[in-house]
Amino acid sequence: MPWSLPPPDLLASCLAQPARLAALSLRQWARVLVQAREASLLGTVCHLAETHGGLESVPEPVRGHLWGGRMAAERNAEAILWELRCLQRELGWVKMQPALLKGAAYVAAQTPNAPGRLCNDVDILVPRAEIDRAETALRWMGWMTTHLTAYDQRYYREWMHELPPMEHMRRGSTLDVHHNILPETVRRQPDATRLLAQARPLGDGSGASVLAPHHMAIHCAVHLFSDGEWETAIRDLYDFHCLVKGFSAEQGELFWDALLDEADALAVSVYVHHALRCSRHLLGTRVPGRVISALSAQAPGRLRQWALDWVFLHAASHRFTSRRPVRHAISRLALLWRSHWIKMPPLLLLRHLFYKAFLAPRDDAADAVKEQGAGRHG
Repeated sequence: MPWSLPPPDLLASCLAQPARLAALSLRQWARVLVQAREASLLGTVCHLAETHGGLESVPEPVRGHLWGGRMAAERNAEAILWELRCLQRELGWVKMQPALLKGAAYVAAQTPNAPGRLCNDVDILVPRAEIDRAETALRWMGWMTTHLTAYDQRYYREWMHELPPMEHMRRGSTLDVHHNILPETVRRQPDATRLLAQARPLGDGSGASVLAPHHMAIHCAVHLFSDGEWETAIRDLYDFHCLVKGFSAEQGELFWDALLDEADALAVSVYVHHALRCSRHLLGTRVPGRVISALSAQAPGRLRQWALDWVFLHAASHRFTSRRPVRHAISRLALLWRSHWIKMPPLLLLRHLFYKAFLAPRDDAADAVKEQGAGRHG
């Protein structure tokens, strides 16, 4: 069928069943390596190969690539942890204890998806009422705001859920300071105070905290399924898969109850529905039937759901190894437009796109295509 849903590709199949890695041929490994590099999952694949059969079962030409991915992930984790210690000192003097988000949280809390995980920047969540005080403290400690045009400053400060990305003058690190998990312009705004109220200290003496397990999984789903950039979608789906699998194994039905209750309270159940649906298809995530039934009330109509499945699953495939490049391109373009539509009401969206197409400074073109995915690679 020309519009059939795609099956999981080779990388997704190996993430779902890591034991398959030991039986891959050299030709298959070449495909997995390309896909893993594109999705920033090379270190993860190395970790899975080590824990499911050992690297001895991997062809000799492949081992160097996997070792390189593992070393890069280990050095990246060390750099992130050092950056977090610096950040804690910088915010500690104003008695602020932010909650870590996304990759920084996974690395710091050593969640099930942390081994091999790459993180390009640090994302933190602070109360909306404290956002100005946090920015002032960070400026004093050497953090400078990027995206300096007047329009971009207004875009972030009035419409988005975060400050413009900040960069440290000496360390060159990138920091995203959030006050919510969805932009101010979203029709149903989540109550971020629920996230912060249930955040849990790391217990390492740093004063930093991470979201509660159910909130961590919810944010992972919201981040991917409200976003328009899907270059590393399989990595984010694997994050979600590992979080759900690990936390449900630890907490049992309590995790699923909290996931459903908080997704409903935050008005983001539809994002969790999409995440569980795609994760089940691509990674074989096990979900209790009652959870599927509860979330089905948030599902769109049958035809729209089928169209979204088609877009999500084709977009999650890999650009350099896709057997259906036209479908791949169409689906990613559709997700870019969907992301804009979710985040902005129609008139504001038209105004924003007109500005970026005709009025924005040309040297700001790179920022224009990245705005909707700010902090995307965390």
